[in-house]
Amino acid sequence: MGYVKLLKAGGKFDLLPAEGVGQIVVNLGTNTINVSYVNGDKIVISCASAPARGLKGDDNKIFDAIEKINGASGEGIFPATLSTLITSTQVSAI
Repeated sequence: MGYVKLLKAGGKFDLLPAEGVGQIVVNLGTNTINVSYVNGDKIVISCASAPARGLKGDDNKIFDAIEKINGASGEGIFPATLSTLITSTQVSAI
């Protein structure tokens, strides 16, 4: 299984599982990126400032990283350089 590496302040990082991602949505109202998985799980990525949207938005950067590691069939960790540092990630079932 592959993971997307998300940079946090202080050089730390969180890992986002690349397997089974169904949807990635940028929420400007809460400065979050919501990642929904096909199994019903959800990860909310909180950003230090508003995440970028559009063709070169942070959602597409995460999709690009997943593509580069070939989703579940690729092994390893691939960094996604987002427009802002993340402050936390929260995992829950939806």
